[in-house]
Amino acid sequence: MTCKFFILQIPNHLMWLCFFYLFFHSYLNLMGELLHFADRNFYGDWWNANNIDTFWRTWNLAVHRWAVRHLYIPVVEMGYSKKTASVTVFFISAFFHEYLVSVPLKTFKIWAFMGMMGQIPLSFISKHVERRFGARWGNIVVWSSLIIGQPLCIMVYYHDYVVEHFGETLLEDHSIV
Repeated sequence: MTCKFFILQIPNHLMWLCFFYLFFHSYLNLMGELLHFADRNFYGDWWNANNIDTFWRTWNLAVHRWAVRHLYIPVVEMGYSKKTASVTVFFISAFFHEYLVSVPLKTFKIWAFMGMMGQIPLSFISKHVERRFGARWGNIVVWSSLIIGQPLCIMVYYHDYVVEHFGETLLEDHSIV
């Protein structure tokens, strides 16, 4: 299992980077050109993020701006603290990440939700590493979480999907020792 996880990490990350380039850079800029959309700032320099907070603020600027405008600011204006507003935004984002994975797989697990909510303590860890060891080490934490986190989530969803949909057949076929 561990070996398969390490084999999955690099191709998964390369596919993620290709998706980023094709969607955020190519497709959205093409649509901006065709629709004469002047502001084509769809992402920031997330690859240089020194902590997880900076990554989430720069990786998808359209979603970030929407979340700030429609979630974060209204929660702060209701009198809650900025930390409470941030946790609320991550909670709603976690719900939608889970929803976007659960619907196509026709299964409800909480792995994507927990992965997104795990970004909150990872934020504190990455900021601590950045303050204590410098910006480069903070960036290493960000990239490590990107390279390890997604393949791990994919593996647990794949495992649960196979067990849920093919579990009895697999047990019958492979239960003879």
